[in-house]
Amino acid sequence: MNKDWFEKETKKIDVPKDEVHAAISKGIGDGKKEKRLHKRKKSIKASAILSSTAASIVLASGFLFAPVTEVLAKVPFLSAVYEHAPSVGNELFNSNLVTELNQKASDNGVDVTITSAYYDGNIIGVTFEAQGDQLTTEHMDEGNRPVGGLAYETFDGKELNQWGSGSSGLQKDGDHFVGSIEFYNPEERIADNFTLPLTFTHLGDVNGKWRFDIPVERIPTEEIQVNKSIRSEDGVFQLHVESIIKGKATTMIEYTYTVPEKEDTLNVSVFDNNEKRLGKSHADVLRVEEKDVFVQKTVRELFPNKIDENADSLIIYAETELYDQEVHQTLDMNAPIKIKSNRFDYQITVENFKQENGEVTIDFKIDNLENGQIRDDLLLNFAEFVQLIPTEQVLKNKDGKLDIEKMLKYEIRSYNIKVRNKDDMRYQSTFHIGENTDIREYSLLVPFPTLSLNDKPVTLDPLKIDLK
Repeated sequence: MNKDWFEKETKKIDVPKDEVHAAISKGIGDGKKEKRLHKRKKSIKASAILSSTAASIVLASGFLFAPVTEVLAKVPFLSAVYEHAPSVGNELFNSNLVTELNQKASDNGVDVTITSAYYDGNIIGVTFEAQGDQLTTEHMDEGNRPVGGLAYETFDGKELNQWGSGSSGLQKDGDHFVGSIEFYNPEERIADNFTLPLTFTHLGDVNGKWRFDIPVERIPTEEIQVNKSIRSEDGVFQLHVESIIKGKATTMIEYTYTVPEKEDTLNVSVFDNNEKRLGKSHADVLRVEEKDVFVQKTVRELFPNKIDENADSLIIYAETELYDQEVHQTLDMNAPIKIKSNRFDYQITVENFKQENGEVTIDFKIDNLENGQIRDDLLLNFAEFVQLIPTEQVLKNKDGKLDIEKMLKYEIRSYNIKVRNKDDMRYQSTFHIGENTDIREYSLLVPFPTLSLNDKPVTLDPLKIDLK
């Protein structure tokens, strides 16, 4: 497989443009509330680590191998559970690698039974069944009730011990409910024989406490020590792959990469030699170290599918996301005003601005970009988030960088944006700042990260890793 094929295939991916653009817009406003480099808050249950929207399969006996048919004959209720389970659970169930359990707990008229568990070396999963006259899905997502109809915690709710997780949600099956949860702890290797303390605190419309100590036995995995590296031509960017853990349903790759700034990231895409791609799931930064003028980040990344048995090698493609900072400029001077990125060549020129009847109109153009370098819709998105803010509310954190989180409530977004000349990248924004105000007391806030994150990334040559 070559790079041309990779680029051709990635272009085929159907990208949900509206969602992407909305995410970009939202990211400018609040994306820095929790920086990507900071330790992930493991208390967030609805983590994207393990997508519960992964494709599930219908377990019909006519399409199963004999061992799986035997499992279904032995524990028929599990078929309903794994019909809704995340893809990892499906894979292990189809391979007869789940452990049947029968732990029960009762509270507030609801009986909960842990029906099975699995641990493929990277992911711990549990399935459960719930019964009770009060259980209903009719109002389970309303008000402050948890999405999916259930809430749970591990290790007796201790904040620092919460693991990332994903759930299928509470699913109706006949006169009872079933569900599944998968857990992932990126910060340590879990013991081969491990007991997971799990407490449900909400099911359907019922609050309560249903506590379990769930034994999980690790399915054997294969760990491959890799120790291979690739560098960019100028030596600024580097990827070093330490190891690969091959689970029965998942894959874990641990690697270290080098970038110039703390906010920069390096993303990997992994294919096998048969051009089959490992699905993306979640990457956790384990360590960040500053060395000379560079930053090194050690990452453990989970892929929610196994490496094909017929694969002889993996090919890793890596590309960068180079982060920029927002820039502010006071409007207490005459136009033209040039506002430049602190890191890159991106720049805007405020060609004219005027204040009239409580409104401000600003004409500006984007400089130092070639036509087609960044898509027109992304440039418009950038222009839409060139905002005003009272200069006295331009706040900085202890590192001397703009404190975007604290500034959010003071920012004024344009209510009317016009494209004056698409080819020259000229725009006009109109803001309402109210009567008895002076534009000279305001600053323009420019979202240069929108440009840096959507410009052409730095790509490394493919890194081939032999598996056999």
